[in-house]
Amino acid sequence: MSAERAMAGGALSPSLVTAAERLERRFGARLRGRTEFRGELTYRVAAGDWVRVLSFCRNAPELAFDQLDCLLGDHLPERTEAPFEVVVHLLSHAHGHRLRVKTALAEGEGLPTITGLWPSAGFDERETWEMFGVVFHGHPDLRRLLTTDDFDGFPLRKDFPLQGTVGGRIRTDLRGKV
Repeated sequence: MSAERAMAGGALSPSLVTAAERLERRFGARLRGRTEFRGELTYRVAAGDWVRVLSFCRNAPELAFDQLDCLLGDHLPERTEAPFEVVVHLLSHAHGHRLRVKTALAEGEGLPTITGLWPSAGFDERETWEMFGVVFHGHPDLRRLLTTDDFDGFPLRKDFPLQGTVGGRIRTDLRGKV
């Protein structure tokens, strides 16, 4: 079977297999889970290993994840012990592979900022904080983007009220505010 057909069927690319082997050799049991789906690879890591794993992903030559594609939050209230999740999507231009890293968080638990690794994380961390309430410790400018300063609540949490006044309003004129 050709490499193209194997990848179309869901197999990991050879460079991503090498990256996965290197990650697993370096972190072993500290990686809390691995998922493969349609040629994509996802690892779960503990909040305490967040920066260490992501630093390795950026700096190790076999991985070389030089671009943070996006960072986002999710709220899964059915997971009572850790209802929040922060997800990063990484891209390696040198090797042409992608990786997803997920970290589960309890209510009130935060993560260190990764703006020192990828400066572009600043905007995504601000949005995740504003919409879900996940604090990124050490962030250089953690302030609201889309809601006013007096806004109360986190609009993308599943328990956010759909009707009624919560306080504040959604910004419509962003000139000079971002």
